[in-house]
Amino acid sequence: MLPRTSARLGTALLTSTAKRRLPQQCRLHLTRHSLLVDNTRLTTGSHNSFRYSTLTANNESATLERAIEQHNLAQARKSFELINRSNGNLSRETIRSLLLIARKSRKQADLMLVQDIVNTMETRFGLCPQAFEYHALMYAYGVHNRPDKAHNVLEQMSQHGIKANTFTYNTLLGCYKRAGDSQKALQLLDEMMERQITRDVGSYNTLIHLLADTDRDMAYQLYDKMQQDGVMPDNYTFSTMLNIATKANNTTIGDRIYADILAKKNANIDLYTLNNMLSYKANAAHDLQGALNLFYDLPKSVQPDVVTYNLLLDACLKLDKPEQAFTLFDEMHNKAGCTPDVVTFGVLIDAEARLGNVEGALKRFDEMIQQSITPNDRVLSTLANLASQEKDSTQLDRILSIVEQHSSNSSLQLDTQAYNGLLSGLAKQGRSMQAQDLYDKVFRYNTHKADIATYTNLMLAYINDGLVDDAMDIYYELREFVHGSDTGKERFNMDATFYTTLISAMTRLPGQQLDLEDRPAPNYAYTIDDTPIQGLDGRSQPMLLTALSLFNDMRRSMIRPNAHVYTAILHACAKYKDAYVLEQIHKLIRMDLYFDPDTAVYNALMNAYNRVGDGHIVLQMWEMLALSSAPETAIDQTTVSIVLDSCGHNGYNYHSREIWHMLKQSGFELNTNNYCSYVECLCRFKGREGWEEAKRVVDEEMRPVYSANSLVDPRPLVDDKTVNTLISFARKKDFSQDEIEALEIWKNEILHQNRQ
Repeated sequence: MLPRTSARLGTALLTSTAKRRLPQQCRLHLTRHSLLVDNTRLTTGSHNSFRYSTLTANNESATLERAIEQHNLAQARKSFELINRSNGNLSRETIRSLLLIARKSRKQADLMLVQDIVNTMETRFGLCPQAFEYHALMYAYGVHNRPDKAHNVLEQMSQHGIKANTFTYNTLLGCYKRAGDSQKALQLLDEMMERQITRDVGSYNTLIHLLADTDRDMAYQLYDKMQQDGVMPDNYTFSTMLNIATKANNTTIGDRIYADILAKKNANIDLYTLNNMLSYKANAAHDLQGALNLFYDLPKSVQPDVVTYNLLLDACLKLDKPEQAFTLFDEMHNKAGCTPDVVTFGVLIDAEARLGNVEGALKRFDEMIQQSITPNDRVLSTLANLASQEKDSTQLDRILSIVEQHSSNSSLQLDTQAYNGLLSGLAKQGRSMQAQDLYDKVFRYNTHKADIATYTNLMLAYINDGLVDDAMDIYYELREFVHGSDTGKERFNMDATFYTTLISAMTRLPGQQLDLEDRPAPNYAYTIDDTPIQGLDGRSQPMLLTALSLFNDMRRSMIRPNAHVYTAILHACAKYKDAYVLEQIHKLIRMDLYFDPDTAVYNALMNAYNRVGDGHIVLQMWEMLALSSAPETAIDQTTVSIVLDSCGHNGYNYHSREIWHMLKQSGFELNTNNYCSYVECLCRFKGREGWEEAKRVVDEEMRPVYSANSLVDPRPLVDDKTVNTLISFARKKDFSQDEIEALEIWKNEILHQNRQ
């Protein structure tokens, strides 16, 4: 018996051989029979294929519907193509569901899907496109910023006998809005009128929103036109118009819109509209009370949310009512049960900062962290800027730690100003090593660009740390960069503020003990034009000479010194009794054609000359000021005290009496400090005559503390310093013990009797 395979092969061979031996008719009959058999096989195969295609289409239809429900467009596209290939069928409902999600996609493949569905649904599924499908295609073109293609859909609709309606044009308006084409959108609005297509509130809202940033005047006109056309604004219209008015600070339009909303008697005001009304009151009308009145008169249907409270809190801050912000926060937290967010705490921390309450700001920050709220850039920047105000090193360390910990998060990016705040805090405390470390991390090895404030604070850190040479090294390097390249000039402006800050810091430093015998005169001759400072004898304070070098650089750089920088150096001259630097600065003031000294500068000059013992120049300046009629150089009470002090120390007895008599005759308003200076001046006269006159001045021209007519008595109040000056000089003049004891009793009577 042959194997089954061999048998098959044998039968095939037998059939083939027999076939060759058969007559022609039989071969023809066999051929027809074979065709019949083949046709039967073919028919059977087609039937099986049809059953498979039907099953595939049914399965993919179910898959497509699931993909639509899940908004899985990738799967939806795949299923749709498989259904097409298998000649499957889809209902209009399924097609519309697919179009609703595909039209919003920004992917090109999904736009092509929408196009394919709309353009072939009639031939594939026997469904003629209707307005819905064409609107979906329009919308998809709008998403892809192709309003021209969207406009062409109007022609397609017309060719298929579908009449465009309000929704059609509103959809097309939305396409032009996405493209930012206000001109075409306005033309389309006119086209609606020409074709007698109703323009509804949606039509106007789309255009008004489009024009909000580009043509506010046209937006105002459309607001009027819609009402003329009998279209009543809705909450979206009001909110958009209020936003426009707020951004433009246009209270004329804003107040009108605000009144239009209130005319609805709050019946239809929603939360979004309310928040925009509050924003308008706070940011454009600057009316905090009006915002609060609106808030407390809300209809019961409107429940404020965290955005509402944040707007009010921010309004309190912007309108300089930080304390009110804390009251609102307590109400928000305790009564409304509204959960604060990072914006809420950002405003509160700003409010604490506005009040200069660093500790309060840190407590708010801790409260925020306890509620698991992650700080944002605003919060960290506020704390960083607070560092510039902080004198407590412990609090400053906390701020530094907080910023370092949270700024390590790549999503938080502090700006240069915030880091400058940290540098400023370190600079004021003279923590130069930490300031340098912060500079290296943030500016040298990072992407932040340092500005002039950065380098100012870095130099201040070294100056306040007593490392003036290190600060000057930075200064010289920066100066070479600025004067040596156009890039440096663009990036850094070494202006009057820069020099004034550095000079003032140097003049505030404590003086050094000078060893005039062993220490050579310091060399501070390196200036821009290398002109040496002449006349150094080693008696000037190094800090003051360095400040003078900076001052010379400032002038040679064509930067005009202001009154502040002049007075800062003059006060230092008085403090260190430096006659040399005083003489140099006085010369520079006289030579400065662009600077007119005022009373404050003259007072600083007089005080400095008084301290170095040059009373003659003090008197010269006094006489010049006394004769001046210019209000900016009129003598004040400080001028009087300085000249009287100088007269007393330099023995100008006659001049002091003459000055006092002139002041009394002219009715000049003398204060307690002026009387104290005159009393001391009289006491410095030789013998007892001057002292006796001083005692008479106190008794007759000054008001005792216990005076019954204190409210109407115009005389200046006597103080401890004036009385103690009299008693001190009485001892120096060898008054008897009885006289000293009598003066002590008098002192108690004039100062302490009936004192509460």
